[in-house]
Amino acid sequence: AGSRHDGRVNSFAIVKEGEIAPRNLGRWMQILRMLPEEKGTIFRVKAILAVQGHPYKFVYHAVMDVADSDDAGLWGEGEKKINKIVFIGKSMDEPFLRSAFEAIVDATVTTSQHMSL
Repeated sequence: AGSRHDGRVNSFAIVKEGEIAPRNLGRWMQILRMLPEEKGTIFRVKAILAVQGHPYKFVYHAVMDVADSDDAGLWGEGEKKINKIVFIGKSMDEPFLRSAFEAIVDATVTTSQHMSL
């Protein structure tokens, strides 16, 4: 008897320390919205993110074409800024999605004199 579950449906999580510049966050959200078909289909994204200059934990939630964001609690004094994201989708290109996110976090770790883009 065959399984009723579609083997192409998968999920994965990214956990990465660091802060994200607001403009990079917008760029990343646009990548998710405009994801080419060959990179898979994202059904759901849930994320808690550390945005540069923002004292609150930024919560991002998307189901298919509907996205919502809100602030959660304040980052604690001395609390590590850890970004956590869970993707659920079908035939997702995990290396592509992972590197796209890691690139926006890494871009913000550099000092201001290296930020002349």
